[in-house]
Amino acid sequence: MRLALSFPLVLSVLLAEPSTAQWTALSSGQQQTRSMTSQGGALFAVTFPTGMKKSTNGGSAWTAANTGLPQNGGNYFVESVGRHGSSLFAGTQSGIYRSDNGGSSWSSVNGSLTATNQVYANKFFSFGNDLFAVFAGQVSQGGGIWKTDNLGSTWNVGHSGMGANTIVYHLTQIGNLLYAGTNTGIYTSTNNGLNWTAMASVNYAVFGVAAAGSNLVMLSTFGARYSTNNGTTWNNATGAPGSLADGEIIGYDGKVFVIAPDQTGIYRSIDNGVSFSAYNGGISVIDLVSLEEFFADGNLLYVGSFMDIYSTVGSTVTVAEEAPAPTAYLYPTVFEDGFTAVMPEGQGEVSLVLYDTQGREALRTDGLGAGEHRIERGDLKAGTYRCAVVGADGGRKGRVGTVIAR
Repeated sequence: MRLALSFPLVLSVLLAEPSTAQWTALSSGQQQTRSMTSQGGALFAVTFPTGMKKSTNGGSAWTAANTGLPQNGGNYFVESVGRHGSSLFAGTQSGIYRSDNGGSSWSSVNGSLTATNQVYANKFFSFGNDLFAVFAGQVSQGGGIWKTDNLGSTWNVGHSGMGANTIVYHLTQIGNLLYAGTNTGIYTSTNNGLNWTAMASVNYAVFGVAAAGSNLVMLSTFGARYSTNNGTTWNNATGAPGSLADGEIIGYDGKVFVIAPDQTGIYRSIDNGVSFSAYNGGISVIDLVSLEEFFADGNLLYVGSFMDIYSTVGSTVTVAEEAPAPTAYLYPTVFEDGFTAVMPEGQGEVSLVLYDTQGREALRTDGLGAGEHRIERGDLKAGTYRCAVVGADGGRKGRVGTVIAR
């Protein structure tokens, strides 16, 4: 999604009435924020055409982090930022650059990949040991997906099985599958992007896929749709606009958020994608027509726009239980190598169990008494996991929240 404003449109939006606050403006002073990530406790934002910015205080103050990035007439045409482990990656119109020192300096790792003002790394995703770069432009133009397992020293084709006219918009990992939203439908991969297979039930543009409960949810040219049978059939969601030419979707905090770029802003679903309602409170009327990409970091969901960056707070508990169960506290909820579980007094030794989106046990740590415990990631795949505390007798004491392994 890219920003495009016209004076009549801005004037009409300025006349709209404000709504109840749901988002908080960072008052960042940053304009045209296209992409965000975090690393080492700092936030990074791509502002066009002024390049990379870094904040070490939660987004209140920002400094330029462009050393080593290519300039053109004093401008830095950076389109995206992502991370893999402790390394940062920037997609520019002159190629992909990497920083291993928290954005202090950058060096090219583009190799022979296409780099123009039309075909560039538009988004980055980290799944398992691989970093994926999703390029703007058709596969036949050098676009599609490229992946690396050595921090960009070499890049390999990551769109095998997709047609030459395919444009990839977004990647998502749900359970053991990767999903690619493209201009020709949804593709899935069972081997971390080595090969892709077209989903037979979808032959239209899909801008992204998310998981919600046991449902799959997509944002497509027909608007938001959901499937209760892993994509065999799809149903139209209610409340969100249709006839879309672009959009963004993310599953976060047990909910689904979408950006519908038809001058109406953000919609949210709290019922696994079946219905949506507007969720724009707190966003300035001019920014409603210029929202870019989502970025989730811990208990905050961010979105960039024309005049500022906004955040909304998520809870760590996403699924209701029959009774309240203060059985553990987990932090951080988005992690790389592991997270901490704090167990209260008085419940004896318990087990902490992580379940994937299909309800399968993915990780179990036994013998946890009162106090703090480090839960190591081990071989846990990237994805979203619901956590439950299980007693020594095998009985579940309560669901304590959701964590995201990146």
